[in-house]
Amino acid sequence: MQINLDDLYTAKDASILLGKNPSYVKILHNKTPEKLPKGQYRKIGRELIITKDGIERLRREIQK
Repeated sequence: MQINLDDLYTAKDASILLGKNPSYVKILHNKTPEKLPKGQYRKIGRELIITKDGIERLRREIQK
């Protein structure tokens, strides 16, 4: 199985796509990780990576 890197974003990029402060997703992960969609993000070293689907789920949660 091959990974599609086009569907992966850093926490900073995801935050910007959500129209939030660049540190929004990272702070969300540090303070309330249960709010991030399970299986849609991963911490690799010091970098938090989130999928495009994960960003869309967060977007729907923010709009509620």
